[in-house]
Amino acid sequence: MSEPTKNVRKGICIQALLLALFIFFSVGLFGQNKPAPQPAADSLPPADTLKKEFIDILYSGVFESIIEAGDTIIKLQDEVELRQDTVYLFCDSATVKNKTALSATGNFILKQGDSTTVFSDSATYNGTVKVAELYGNVAMMKGVQKLFTERLTYDTKTKIATYNTGATLTDDTTFITSKVGYFHAETDEMFFKDSVRVVSPDFSLKSDTLKFDTKNKIVYFPGPVLITMDSARIYTEQGFYDINNKKAQFTRNPQYRKNDQKAWARAILYDGNTGEVTLLVNAHFEDSNTVATAQYIRHNEDSQVTTLAGHAFIRDEDRIITGDTVVYDANNGTYSTRGRSTIVDGAKTLEADFVDYDKEQDVGIAKGNIIWQDSTEKLTVQCEYAEHAAKRNFLKASGGIFGRPLMMKIIDEDTLFLSADTLVSYEILPKDTATVVMVDTLVTDSLSASEPAIMDNGDTTGIQPLFELPDTTGTDTLAVAPVPADSTKAVAAGDTIRMILAYHDVRIFKSDLQALCDSLSYSSADSMFRMFRQPVMWSDSSQFTADTVLMQLANDKIDKVFLRENTFIVNTPDELFFNQITGKNSTANFEDSQLRNVRVSGNAESVYYALDDDDAYIGVNKAICSEMLILFADDKVEGIVFYAQPQASLMPMKSTDHEAIKLKGFRWRYPERPNNVEDILKRR
Repeated sequence: MSEPTKNVRKGICIQALLLALFIFFSVGLFGQNKPAPQPAADSLPPADTLKKEFIDILYSGVFESIIEAGDTIIKLQDEVELRQDTVYLFCDSATVKNKTALSATGNFILKQGDSTTVFSDSATYNGTVKVAELYGNVAMMKGVQKLFTERLTYDTKTKIATYNTGATLTDDTTFITSKVGYFHAETDEMFFKDSVRVVSPDFSLKSDTLKFDTKNKIVYFPGPVLITMDSARIYTEQGFYDINNKKAQFTRNPQYRKNDQKAWARAILYDGNTGEVTLLVNAHFEDSNTVATAQYIRHNEDSQVTTLAGHAFIRDEDRIITGDTVVYDANNGTYSTRGRSTIVDGAKTLEADFVDYDKEQDVGIAKGNIIWQDSTEKLTVQCEYAEHAAKRNFLKASGGIFGRPLMMKIIDEDTLFLSADTLVSYEILPKDTATVVMVDTLVTDSLSASEPAIMDNGDTTGIQPLFELPDTTGTDTLAVAPVPADSTKAVAAGDTIRMILAYHDVRIFKSDLQALCDSLSYSSADSMFRMFRQPVMWSDSSQFTADTVLMQLANDKIDKVFLRENTFIVNTPDELFFNQITGKNSTANFEDSQLRNVRVSGNAESVYYALDDDDAYIGVNKAICSEMLILFADDKVEGIVFYAQPQASLMPMKSTDHEAIKLKGFRWRYPERPNNVEDILKRR
């Protein structure tokens, strides 16, 4: 130590000794006549408390002590060092009153423990309550956290710093500003009030109230807050954001918006690492093309994949999808559903237990209790498994009740039921050429909401929601209005042609018509059913067979039946005697779905049982000619017209061998005739 420094230290010691002697003699002289009153023992504070109230002087270049009005004033200058317990105080100059009150100026430093340090231009410190008031260019350091303000109150007992004139907290990457704040150095927590702003490399934030865990870098929102991340904005009135892990939870009136995307729910979770936003309970998500609602929605910003669970609903430009769970890929246009699902695509509706659809491959797979409907064609298919292609509205159905799919079509205000091992439905354009072949070789608007303007980051007024939410008071799930009827994509006449293929073991049931064949096709272009391979058709008491049977509809009613090659028509009123007509080709004409006449051309033959007015048999007429016309009334043969030199004979009933006169190819297949829908579904 230099000689001048030694002299200063010596001066301090002499002055301290003189001060002690002065106090001793003063007490002794004035206390000789009357003893000084002593406080009760139980009223004295503990000795260690008295000791801790004092501010210890560790070093000062200049020391001056005076007594004013009974107070001891110590003035210190030049590299002043002070201490009270674990608190160290440094400054250029200081005044200590009664060893408990400090007033310091010039490069003031308060240091507590190993991590908390406060700098300021000047300060006061009350050793009794252990509170420091710091003024001018205040900087508080706690680990990597730095707090800057113009005035700060710091309580060394509670280790809480308080400001009300505005401050900035930073760790060099994240900056938080507010007018009022509380910094708990012990717990590394900060509370911010009034015009709170947070700026981070990943987000910015506006709020009126905020809590910040500086150690773990977690921001808590006890009040309304608006967060901006790139083009995404989140509003909430309660929640937190974990800066290090880039995760957030918003749990009171949360709202999310990014470009044209909007979302809300009872709670919103955000994961910045995966780019996922999760909406919980009464969740709603929408953009310019899509509306989605569910109890749970998870949306990935990068992949644009959205998962919905619990009463899931999606409506986009092309379709409406509902189900227990729906996974929708907006980029690729693919989706998967689980649980009972419904997909409405214009006039087509598909219901199933689950559906997987790949837009790139244009292939969809549906399974479980499938119901497919085309309202334009008045067509319904029920099955267990289906393959679907959206571009051509292709549907291939198999399985179902009793292991077979079922098709239903409204004809003449009645339902035609058709079943086969496999059903295929698809659409073609009129310009496409389609050839009917044997099929044994054939093997699928944004909800609007009033929206107040969003404040820019410079606005210091209150935080507003991103948009108004629809009123859902008293509802557990968000109600979505049904699509208006006029929004359904009706297929205009001539736009497309519906084709239906059925194979193998095709069976048809209608209240006034039944049929069997191996395979079948139907075209909406001519409303024609074409039946192949041993087809047979029944209408009331008449049976029709041929190599090929074609049934044509007009105005959704049976109009004509064309029989091609080896035609055979059987009609019987009692299943004892059979009217028979055979030839190369035949055409049966219907009126109001009732058989009126049959025209047979080419090698026509007939066996006709004539009746009198009382429906008693007169005899049997057998005829051969090139062409004939059979007339029907009330499902009975009323008469026959023969053309081009017929050869006919009338034979008596009793003397005729009725078995011998049966025409070649006669076969009464009534036992095969379906009697109800169950008959066409059961496997043989």
